[in-house]
Amino acid sequence: MHSITKSALALGSTIAASSAANALRHFTADDALAMVGLARRHGGLERTLSAIGLVAIGAAVGAGVALVFAPTSGDKLRARIADGVDDAKGRLHDAANSVGHTGSSNRSNVHS
Repeated sequence: MHSITKSALALGSTIAASSAANALRHFTADDALAMVGLARRHGGLERTLSAIGLVAIGAAVGAGVALVFAPTSGDKLRARIADGVDDAKGRLHDAANSVGHTGSSNRSNVHS
């Protein structure tokens, strides 16, 4: 009877520990600050990047709508869209390479 009680307590402890670990897995620094009545202050860079992202999305949607409603034939429109997409891919690839090269040179300066 004593071993059954020990087993039941061990099982209960295991379940409780698992539940606690699961709850802590989703616990962030913002949660800890909120518990004491504080909040993290978002930096200017974070807000600026969000605004730039929204402007870029708006520009892309606007360009797409302009292309769709432009008075051209279907073949010409598809060709223009394909050219635009290829152009955007090329610029994005160039920007990513530029950021990658800048990041790797900065890392090498830090380790020097």
